[in-house]
Amino acid sequence: TMKHNPRLNEKMARLPGFGDVHPLQPQRTVEGAVGAMAELSDWLMTLTGMPAVALSPKAGAHGELCGMIAIKAALEARGEAETRRVVLVPDSAHGTNPATAALLGFQVRPVAAGKDGTVHVGAVREALGDDIAAMMLTNPNTCGLFEPEIAEIAAALHEVGAYLYCDGANFNAIAGRVRPGDLGVDAMHINLHKTF
Repeated sequence: TMKHNPRLNEKMARLPGFGDVHPLQPQRTVEGAVGAMAELSDWLMTLTGMPAVALSPKAGAHGELCGMIAIKAALEARGEAETRRVVLVPDSAHGTNPATAALLGFQVRPVAAGKDGTVHVGAVREALGDDIAAMMLTNPNTCGLFEPEIAEIAAALHEVGAYLYCDGANFNAIAGRVRPGDLGVDAMHINLHKTF
């Protein structure tokens, strides 16, 4: 989806020193840009409660892929990449969620939302097993509802050694109110065009 980017943001992105930086430029010549990126990273870690941030993804689906690659790498580091092959995805999820999981070679298993439009920890527990790598959960979800059992879902996943990926497409609704890291989220992306 294409969202409105305020003209002021576009103007700032074109300022000399930002708009003309080359990716292979020596770091000593771009200390201001590196400093701005470090400050932005600190703000994002504060807002999300996450221990680190990557600024390289250029779109929501790209950020989602980056987060799921990190989860896959964590499984590989634990020696569990071959046994944990399933990613749980709510049936209400954005289409990029199952597509990202499938792209990385995971099998996708749907989890039904309750009648209230949210995912319940009981449904997640029923789907859990030794083959679960992660769950991809949007919060607030695609219906615009905050997932009230997200901390319990995260705990259930962690009990069996799985990870919780949070699709942060709707993070703007909770930014400054709830930190996903405090809810048990292991990795997430934030959409620049929606959240900020």
